[in-house]
Order: sequence, then C-alpha cells, then structure tokens
Amino acid sequence: MLQTQAKLNNRLRLSSSSNVLLYVIFIVVVALCAFASPLFLTSENFRNIVIGSTTFGLLACGMTMVLVAGEIDLSVGSQVALTSVLMATLAPKSLALAIVASLAVTVGIGFLNGVLLVKTGMPSFVLTLSTMGIVRSMALVIGNGQPVYGIPKSYTAISSAMVGPVPLVGYILVAIYLLTWFFLKYTTLGRSIYAVGSNSESARLSGVNVDRIKVATYVISGFMAGLAGLFYTSYVTLGLPDGAVDYETQAITAAIIGGTSFFGGEGKVFNTFIGLFIVGMVKNILNLMGISPFVQPVAVGILIILAVAARTRTA
Repeated sequence: MLQTQAKLNNRLRLSSSSNVLLYVIFIVVVALCAFASPLFLTSENFRNIVIGSTTFGLLACGMTMVLVAGEIDLSVGSQVALTSVLMATLAPKSLALAIVASLAVTVGIGFLNGVLLVKTGMPSFVLTLSTMGIVRSMALVIGNGQPVYGIPKSYTAISSAMVGPVPLVGYILVAIYLLTWFFLKYTTLGRSIYAVGSNSESARLSGVNVDRIKVATYVISGFMAGLAGLFYTSYVTLGLPDGAVDYETQAITAAIIGGTSFFGGEGKVFNTFIGLFIVGMVKNILNLMGISPFVQPVAVGILIILAVAARTRTA
C-alpha cells in the first residue's frame, strides 16, 4: 500500500514538473518569436495563428484521447483531405448533405480502424499507416487527383468570421477542448480510456470492455478529423485531395509537447491546447521570417525531439 502511494505521489510530482516546464516553454517561445519579428505580437497575426492552428488543433484533441488509450492514429490527415473533397463534391447539391456525409465517412473510418485494431491485434501504428494511404487514395480518386471547386462563399466565410477581436473558430476550438476535458474527467467512458491506456489487462479484470473502449476512441478520433476537415475546407475554399499532408504529425507534436505519453494512460487536453499554440507560433514565425515551407517540417521534428527528451529527463 505504501509502495502504491509512493508511486502515485511521484507521478503527481512529475506531472506538476511537466506542467511548469510546459508553461516555461510557452513563455520562451512567445518571447523568441516577438524578438524575431515585430509583426508577431500584432492583433492581425494573433488572428492568423488562431485560424492557422485550428485544423491540426482539432486533430490534436482527438489524438490526445487516442494516445491516452495507448494507441495512435496516423490516418487523420488523410481524413481531412477526404472530407475536403467530399464537401466540394457534394456542397453544390446540398451543403447540409455534404456536412453530414463527410462526418459520417470519417466516423466510419474511425470505427473501421478501431474494429480492425481489436480484431487483428495489429499494432495501431502499422494499421493506421495503412489506412492513411487507403484514405488518401480515396480522396485522390474522388477528386481525380485535382482540386475540386464548388464550396459556397457563405461556407468559406466561416474561417474568417470574427467575434470581437477573436476569430469565431477560436471560440469553437475552446468549446470543443472544454467538452473534451469534461468528457475525459467526468464520464465513465472518459475515465475508462485512461484505465485502458494505463494498464489494459488490469482494466479488463476490473470489468472494463477494453475492445469497446478502443473502438469508441477511434470513432471519436474520426469525428474530430471530420470536424477538422470541415474547417479546413472553409479555410482553403476548395477540395484538396493532396492537402493536409503531415497534419497528423503536427497533431501528435502538440499532444506530446503538452505531456501526453506515447505509452498511454497520461495526458491532459488543456496541456495539448497549449502545445498546439506552441506549434502554431513556431510555424507562424517561420512564415513571417520567410522560411521555405519545405524546411518548416524540420522545426516540427525538432520540437518532437526536444519535447520527448525534456519529458524523459523529468521522468
């Protein structure tokens, strides 16, 4: 009993240290970006950061839950691209149909990911790497490898709509993160996701249906990818079958910077929220400095290495 309590106290101490480190990193990044460009702290640039971070921010919210469950989902970026193509294809006929169909498809993909995972026992990295390619191919086939036009202007206006000094999507992003926090903390399913990620066998012996929890987690990830795709379509104003490349990496980066463990059982969506803006600010300052977009993934890769290294040292 004393040993268990000691482990719990140590885990709480490490969690507190990680939170402090995250806040320090956030402040340092803000200071460095402000020093690097006088445009960084302007209201217009704040708007650009929020809008530019929304797509992978929604993906990061879903990715946090998948990582907490001890799994990973590499197909979410391809799901965003597929959503954009479906929206552009169906919106001229019916915008409501396009939205519902797009969400239904990504939820279905999430469901299939979860079922295949629990039925085959395949590592989620390998499984979702495979579905990533399949879903991307679906987007390319539907769009014939070309951008698809047809999104109504009324819909594309959503991405640039402002409510006071803050973009509308900023409020939506905060609301979704609050709902996710409540879901993980206060619902049986949410707490079960932590239990499965911490120790799936112990959770099973405690009466938790591990397979159902994992399938449900992937369904939620698919739904989040659909929401991200809906915003992405409004932002880019067309369907891009080759769009949203590497967005799954950015989502994982935001979650890992926020302290979510690759090994499951640990992660907080509020910390992911801070992590996504750290990633967003780094991408933004690179754009302001005129750094080539082909070089920018290097910065994301370095962020992952530093986040994991810092977490390992505090463990």
